Amino acid sequence: MMLPNSHFGRYRFTYTVREPRLSSQGQQQIILKTKNGEIAIMGTLLILTVGTNPLPVWVALHHLKDNLPLPIHVRLVHTKETRAERDRLLKCSRNAFSIDAVETVSGNPSTVRNDITRNLMDNLPANTTCIHVHYTGGTKVMCVETVAAAENMKAFLSGNIDVETSYLDPRADSGAILVDRHGNALVADTRKGVTPCLHRIAELNGFELGPFPYEYRDKSGNYQTKACPAPRTLSEEQLAKGRAFLSSGSHFTPELFEYGAYAAFQDVLADISRQSPDRSNYKLFHRVYVRRANATDASVKPFELDVVAVLGYQIVVVSCTLAYEHAGVKQKGMEAIVRMRQLGGVEARAVVLCGASSEAQRLIQAELKEETGRSSLSLEIWGKDKWYRLRQAFNQYIRAVFGWE
Repeated sequence: MMLPNSHFGRYRFTYTVREPRLSSQGQQQIILKTKNGEIAIMGTLLILTVGTNPLPVWVALHHLKDNLPLPIHVRLVHTKETRAERDRLLKCSRNAFSIDAVETVSGNPSTVRNDITRNLMDNLPANTTCIHVHYTGGTKVMCVETVAAAENMKAFLSGNIDVETSYLDPRADSGAILVDRHGNALVADTRKGVTPCLHRIAELNGFELGPFPYEYRDKSGNYQTKACPAPRTLSEEQLAKGRAFLSSGSHFTPELFEYGAYAAFQDVLADISRQSPDRSNYKLFHRVYVRRANATDASVKPFELDVVAVLGYQIVVVSCTLAYEHAGVKQKGMEAIVRMRQLGGVEARAVVLCGASSEAQRLIQAELKEETGRSSLSLEIWGKDKWYRLRQAFNQYIRAVFGWE
């Protein structure tokens, strides 16, 4: 097969066989056999469209690196409005990949196609035999026209470059599936194989975690400084206190309530990981302080999360309150919805543990669903009826609802 003799002069050779092999790291490479022997390793240009939610784009990049021919060069397609998301993806990925970016517009089809086609003409990496477009992020116009530009490039090169596509749906409760253009699953549950890193999740979504100072005025009007610590894990002594609290139901304090929730959640996750070793990529944290990244004013108030579980890249926020009145519990629920999405994106989930009755739980949850305008709330309200069987509640939730088993 003769590749076109155009301004892509690096392609001027003839080859007869294209043969897949595994690299020393177990990844697929493409070797070209020519008349003069094996002379070239062919690779992939991986193009990812970037929108306002960069976390699933990073997840796709993490998994696609193990499913595409090496070497891989990464190109991010973004708009002026998503430069910040582009920069966060570059920061989190630059050490692992050869990576660059191209800027286009969000809503003009011909402009997007022309921008990407021109970029490919001028900057196609050497020895590229596959253009893979992953279109989870960005607008529909960006996704459609980026694929069209890749197909244009394939036609220009007389079909000597393959074009592949993939998509990841971050809304799936039982683990988003990474699928190719034929509907084949490249990765059945993208939470698997991802190291649980809360700092990376926060950074990708534009937030930072403690430690940092917070300046405020007390009730007397005096300025005070609070040291907001880094996320912590509970000690064995604290876990024991939490389990004892759940068993006895006495000495109700907010801190013991949080310890009990943490202990019950951790015990369930530990049981699952013993049964399924590929579910051992989880971490739990207590008292997580969060604020917008690059905050220049220490008086910007951070928000605090009682318990945060990280399952691969997906987070579950557990908000604990002894409140039982309708208004107070509903406010906690609304706060949990906002905070979980800020820190973890649309993949995040939350549970509010409170003192409400069973009837009040259902009513508050229905009101929040109506007021947020979402068919799936991603939030559960658990009242006092679950306090004494919290471990069983977490076990059912994490297995049946969350698909972590």
